[in-house]
Amino acid sequence: LTSGTQTFAAAAASGLSSSAQASVATATAVAATVAAVVAVESSLTLPTCPTPPTSQLGRPIQYEISEMDVLSEEIWHYHNSVTQSEKMLNRKLHLRDMLYYSICPVFPMCGLYVVGSSLNGFGNNTSDMDLCLMITNKDLDQKTDAVVVLNMILSTLQHTEWVSHQKLILAKVPILRIKFAPPFSDITVDLNANNSVAIKNTHLLCYYSSFDWRVRPLVSVVKEWAKRKGINDANRSSFTSYSLVLMVIHYLQCGTEPGVLPSLQQMFPRRFANKCDVRTLNVTLPLEPPPAGEWQYADKSTLGELLIGFLDYYANKFDYDRDAISVRLGKRIDRAVIARQRPNGGYQQNGTNWRSQWRCICIEEPFTYSNTAHSIYDEMVFDAIKTAFREAHQELDTTRDLQRLLNCKPITVNKRMCSAHATGVTVFFPSLKWFLQIFFISSAMVYVSSYSSTREICAGSTAGDSPMSGHSRRSTPRGSSSGSSISTAHSAASSSGSSSSSDYGEDQDHDR
Repeated sequence: LTSGTQTFAAAAASGLSSSAQASVATATAVAATVAAVVAVESSLTLPTCPTPPTSQLGRPIQYEISEMDVLSEEIWHYHNSVTQSEKMLNRKLHLRDMLYYSICPVFPMCGLYVVGSSLNGFGNNTSDMDLCLMITNKDLDQKTDAVVVLNMILSTLQHTEWVSHQKLILAKVPILRIKFAPPFSDITVDLNANNSVAIKNTHLLCYYSSFDWRVRPLVSVVKEWAKRKGINDANRSSFTSYSLVLMVIHYLQCGTEPGVLPSLQQMFPRRFANKCDVRTLNVTLPLEPPPAGEWQYADKSTLGELLIGFLDYYANKFDYDRDAISVRLGKRIDRAVIARQRPNGGYQQNGTNWRSQWRCICIEEPFTYSNTAHSIYDEMVFDAIKTAFREAHQELDTTRDLQRLLNCKPITVNKRMCSAHATGVTVFFPSLKWFLQIFFISSAMVYVSSYSSTREICAGSTAGDSPMSGHSRRSTPRGSSSGSSISTAHSAASSSGSSSSSDYGEDQDHDR
């Protein structure tokens, strides 16, 4: 484990190095830079955390007796089977260098940083590689300026032989998705422009992943379970992998007794400051020992106990209506407080949109203070997610069998309540409140229409027309008009219910 940690440190140093300003004027300068990086990597070390408990039997090492229980052993072996290998990490870093030297002529003073799971310790061999292109220390408008930058990169790489396909994806943080020809055809790159918070949280999570040996195996199993359960996809109103990692860290901070992890931002405020130059971040520097009495390392809980406790915490103990997750503070905080706080780190939104993101579950981003779980907006899906946690906890607590936990079926949502597939029109009711509003609006329209028809019939009778003849003369157009009004009311109410989900989220947060 020690050699593996040192290797990871060397790779991380390459991924977060300040090679952004390296000169590519001549081949000699490039060769010198690579030689210097290799020389530095050979001497890097990271502080090692306690290793899994094992004891050897016999002088010639042929067998080992594990002191872990069966469930913990299964978790540990599963993690080792899927975690990103040293070979894959080196291939990604080599590909990063190739892209960097292709982009340098366009942005000579740029920096290209590996971010996300490929470098924070929570990746596997199938993970995409996320890259952040830094061209300035100032914030870029992600809706306009970042798109222009990515389009320039797309044009630069379109005639490159080893690039097979590119696609610009316009999202909240736009990305350029790049696929490659062999031998890198199995790696996909998602490139963003000047999203510096990604570099900061990669730096933070890298230290969390190496703080305790149990963190990474626990995250590996939780991510795989969520993937098989169908709740690890932001496009389907469920968790991102980043949110799941923050949930695990939060549980290890305040869901166990004693805590497994501290709040690194509280314990080392200068190292993990929000306002810092990302070019100075270095994951190979050891953390200073905390003051005596501030933090006591505890390794009593096994991997199996922690996994069961994680499921139990989010199934039965966490109050989603009242509490919010804050890894930054290392504790649960009131969601009303977190929704009222000011955005940080250049996160610019108007007040309404900022408050509307705090919906089903609140997970504070450690640097921008935004909600990393804002993708979970469908309360029916969220109810299914909470049910999945309860069922998983009951299953694992009873059987202690990891394979039975992972051999699960995806969550199901009652589609009859979510959409009208027969007509091809999707109607979304965020809650019973919206449904009742739509029902009463429709009922009121029918009542007003009926009342108007009755008055006109009476008026026609008073004018000398028979009720029947007056009704028959006006029934067709008025019936058509009335039906159209009711249909419009339904359509407007339904449209309001779906498009004004931000208002609903704001009201719901206020009520909570």
